[in-house]
Amino acid sequence: MKSFRARLVLSFTVLTAVVSAFMAAWTYQSSAEALRDDTDRLLRDRAYVLSKSVTPMSMRLAPWMEAFLETDKTGLRVQVIDPEGEALTQSANLDEPLPLSKAAREATATNMSSFTETAVLKDGGTVRVASVPVTTYRDNQSSVIGFAQAALPVSAQDARLQPVRLRLVIAALAATVVAWLLATLLAKTWLRSVDAAAESAHRIGSGETLRERLFVPKDEDEIARLARAFNELLDRLESAHGTQQRFLADASHELRTPLTVLRGEIEVALRRERPAEEYREVLESSREEIERLARLTENLLSLARSDAGEAIVTHEAVDLAALCARVREAMSGMAEQKRMKVTAEAPEPVFVNGDAGALERVCLNLIENAIRYSPAGENVTLQVVNENSDAVLSVSDTGPGIGAEHLPHLFERFYRVDKARSREHGGAGLGLAIVEALVKAHGGSVSVSSVVGQGTTFTIRLPLAG
Repeated sequence: MKSFRARLVLSFTVLTAVVSAFMAAWTYQSSAEALRDDTDRLLRDRAYVLSKSVTPMSMRLAPWMEAFLETDKTGLRVQVIDPEGEALTQSANLDEPLPLSKAAREATATNMSSFTETAVLKDGGTVRVASVPVTTYRDNQSSVIGFAQAALPVSAQDARLQPVRLRLVIAALAATVVAWLLATLLAKTWLRSVDAAAESAHRIGSGETLRERLFVPKDEDEIARLARAFNELLDRLESAHGTQQRFLADASHELRTPLTVLRGEIEVALRRERPAEEYREVLESSREEIERLARLTENLLSLARSDAGEAIVTHEAVDLAALCARVREAMSGMAEQKRMKVTAEAPEPVFVNGDAGALERVCLNLIENAIRYSPAGENVTLQVVNENSDAVLSVSDTGPGIGAEHLPHLFERFYRVDKARSREHGGAGLGLAIVEALVKAHGGSVSVSSVVGQGTTFTIRLPLAG
């Protein structure tokens, strides 16, 4: 498979060669036709002059006529024949009589005008012949007493066309060579930016950083668009790579903590014989760490499915009002332990299209966060309303609120406002990231507003079911 540069040069060269050959053929054909017309006109003129130079009394070619007709200079051959076709006189350079076809005889005798044709001599030579009738007037009537003919060999025309043909061939070849050189130069110039981009891409691919970018030329729009698109791709790749690195680092850290606790407790328990009650305490502590690992693993799996576009398993009409009522009942036990009250305000059904399990998890995560991080005795309110073409679900609490500096980062993975309190409650900073991923998978958006000392409200907007 040839390179693009080679195909470009070859295509441009072949196109130029074809166009040059066509123009050369057209020029040669036009020149040949023009030469033939000039030759026919010359032959008719000479034949007409010859017809007027002879008389019924003297059907002979005077010596001065050959000089006048320039038979030696032009190679012109002339003769005069009678109506029966017998030659009456001819030029000195005519070796054999010129033929007179039936068509020429009838045309000249009938129309009293010239007739031009191509004839073949007995020796195989081809000539172009013009015939003009020689007439006389008797009793006020015109009669044909002979025919004056002038001829030139066709080979003479070919000889005159040969230099033209040679020049046209040379011009076509020269145009092709120039086109090849020009195409090579232009291809080198045009593809210089592509070569530079390829080298940059190779360096980026073989290097350890994605910070390098392609050069964007100012005078090549097509290459500039390609370079900008590639740079935008690199920006996204760099961002994704950075996110992945942070994600792996945070995940490793979160997994290492409970594993370290498990190993430490087990090693301490195995150092010496202990009562069954102490072993029971170690097992219960280990179970808590395993549950924490299970939650973390489940959250990581949810995020991985969301990144792969598999966050939504089913698509069906889901009533958010009924869903919030179920979530309130499910979380009532956890709320009672902290003497908190969870209420749901949904005066009418509000339907959206989506996965009921995923949407239920969104509500559970938000309410669980509100209960965990709010002091005892506070309230949590779920509200579902139909607002224009959106279903709006809000979860509000009357807890301590969140500082404004933390709000832009709340939905980042492994981000925690208070790391000590989060680990105390078993959180890894993935709940809100999962909420955002699931909401976006449903074509919606999530936002947060908070006032320190007054509470926090998470607002989710989803398209209404059609």
